Amino acid sequence: MKKAFVFLTSVSCILYTTSFSQNQNLNSAVSYFEDYSKYNELKSLPLAKEKIDLAAANETTMGKAKTWYYRGKIYHTLFDLKLKNEMAKSPEADVNKKIVSAYNGVPMTDIDEALKSYEKAITLDEKKIYADELKSKVRVVANNYSDKGYAGLVNKNYADAILYYEKSYEMKLKMNITDTAAVNNMAIATMKLKNYKKAEGYYLKLIEMKYKPEKCFLSLIQMYTEAGDTASSRNMIMKSRDALPESYPLLIEEINLFLKNNKSEQAIASITKALEKNQTNHELHLALAQTYNKMAFPRDASNKEMPKPANFTDMAKKAEDGFTKANALKTDYTIGLYSLGIFYNNLGAEYLKMAEAMKDPNKIKAEENKADDVFKKAIPILEKAHELDPIDKDTMRTLRQLYARTAQGDTEQYKKLDELLKAGGK
Repeated sequence: MKKAFVFLTSVSCILYTTSFSQNQNLNSAVSYFEDYSKYNELKSLPLAKEKIDLAAANETTMGKAKTWYYRGKIYHTLFDLKLKNEMAKSPEADVNKKIVSAYNGVPMTDIDEALKSYEKAITLDEKKIYADELKSKVRVVANNYSDKGYAGLVNKNYADAILYYEKSYEMKLKMNITDTAAVNNMAIATMKLKNYKKAEGYYLKLIEMKYKPEKCFLSLIQMYTEAGDTASSRNMIMKSRDALPESYPLLIEEINLFLKNNKSEQAIASITKALEKNQTNHELHLALAQTYNKMAFPRDASNKEMPKPANFTDMAKKAEDGFTKANALKTDYTIGLYSLGIFYNNLGAEYLKMAEAMKDPNKIKAEENKADDVFKKAIPILEKAHELDPIDKDTMRTLRQLYARTAQGDTEQYKKLDELLKAGGK
């Protein structure tokens, strides 16, 4: 019995010794890592890496959650150390700029290995010993990737920005975290790369998430406008107006679209809606006046005059009211003053044309007097426009013409403008 007992003890010692030997790399890795973490022994961190890699390759320890948990922590710490060193090298004074500079220079291999290890530990951790901390660590890696993406965006390395933002977004999504900022930055990066369809997908995704839909639609409209894709821009404006009918900025986009495409009646309807929201917007009143003016004085595609509409008087009156209102709201509105002055000049010219078609001397005189009245209205308005912008030649030419054709024309004023125009070229 004694011999048997001795035999059993010997086998137990052998088994213990073998098990200890096989776990030695893992235990050493943990010990070295704690030396670094607790006592800041820098030489211990590379030793911890060496031992944990051996443990990860060993058949006995490669199947343990603990091995991969510590491997993740060790590689994550290696990444953090390199990031810290990069920050120390950065000449930037601002801490945020230092971070961007550091992420721009730091390799991502260690953090990639950390993530692989954390994910492996999660699959092996059946008893959920490390579950909470692993979840926290993975979230930190996601933030590391997000920071790397931001550094790429700032440094115009848009491909990198998309790559790391996508990684971060997908990781967070698995944790039931929807990172709308990441999607927004991916949209910006893809737009910069002129991958417009992919950018549109990101922006529409944001709109679906109800993340600043107005801003997203405006970005899409601007993107396609800058790309020269008028069809996509137009479709996006219409889509945005259906989605957000109360949006004032999108209403303005619709107005500009109608004006650009010479859809005067639709433009007037949209401008009227906009004025209901903002009666004091001088630009809207000017746009409304210019639209009525265009309808009162129609021209074809070659800029040739077309016959006046049957409701010419009504259109002209609405144009005059709009121009007047715009200038009343902003008294130093150069373009508004010039537009009203030109309107009166054109209206006076139209009255003279009407007079030429008449035979009754009394009626002719009446039309000529109407023309003189509006020409005289135009002069002080254009003089003020000239005072605000003394080098605009169109204003000077029209004023010179008005001085010449009206009885109140000031000879000295005419000569002065004439000399200025001749000196600067007609």
